[in-house]
Amino acid sequence: MKYYILGILFLFGAAGNAFAQNSDDILNELSEKAKGFKNIHAKYSSRLIDKANGIDLKQAGEVYVEGEKYYVELGDYIMITDGETIWTYEKETNDCYVDYLEDVGDDASMSPSKMFTIWEEDFKHEFKEMSKVNGRDCYLVYLYPNNPAENAFHTIQLYIDKAKMEVVKFIVKGREGNDVIYEVTDFNPNTSLPSGVFQFQESKHPGVNIIDNRL
Repeated sequence: MKYYILGILFLFGAAGNAFAQNSDDILNELSEKAKGFKNIHAKYSSRLIDKANGIDLKQAGEVYVEGEKYYVELGDYIMITDGETIWTYEKETNDCYVDYLEDVGDDASMSPSKMFTIWEEDFKHEFKEMSKVNGRDCYLVYLYPNNPAENAFHTIQLYIDKAKMEVVKFIVKGREGNDVIYEVTDFNPNTSLPSGVFQFQESKHPGVNIIDNRL
């Protein structure tokens, strides 16, 4: 699950005009614009390709973000936090795990609330080339973790629409040869969010088994 959540950190963004083909300029523009967003609602697709094990898994996802709060849905999993408590719900088993956000370790540091700025400290980056994504001219920026031995991936490939300065595609290159590909299908900043979206709603999941790990 952490591997999927990682992709969401970088998947969505819009920025101003960054004309120079320079990764510093492009990513700085993405970060600055994102800091002005009150909230975000977006839909996306993901594809996990693991050739060694014959896996090609496609899923649709949805995310809401407001400050430190977020709601992430991908396949059989939903993760929700109000900034203090985090709920992890598995649809197949109808189990919901409840933890304090500060107790979940690396998952908290990789939260969607930090998706626009995590590269500022945790990655090296470089502009590689211009590329096409669904007919759109895109900057292709590579991100490399500063501590590769501590990560399950070695490279992030970030595709940024040149005209709109929006992230449209994102690929996580796994150390074991497996790739996860994300594409934005709908992006809406500064929108009206559903009531209670950052709280787990037991009434929407009849018979849910709550596993509370909080002390």
